[in-house]
Amino acid sequence: MVAVEADKNQVRVSISTEGMTPAEVSDLVAWLRLEGTLRRSKLSAEEAWKLSEDLKSTWWESKGFDRFFDG
Repeated sequence: MVAVEADKNQVRVSISTEGMTPAEVSDLVAWLRLEGTLRRSKLSAEEAWKLSEDLKSTWWESKGFDRFFDG
């Protein structure tokens, strides 16, 4: 069951966690936070794409490409 209450400054969502693990609850909350951040973002689609490519590149450099693939 999902219950939603809204006023001028807030939306309150109540979701049953029956059958969910603590990790799944945490993942859901993280997703909601990310979604809220993305909706408030002033980035254009092109800027967001560039940022995602930069982040992926930095991640691969920090982890070492060769750790994951031969070559």
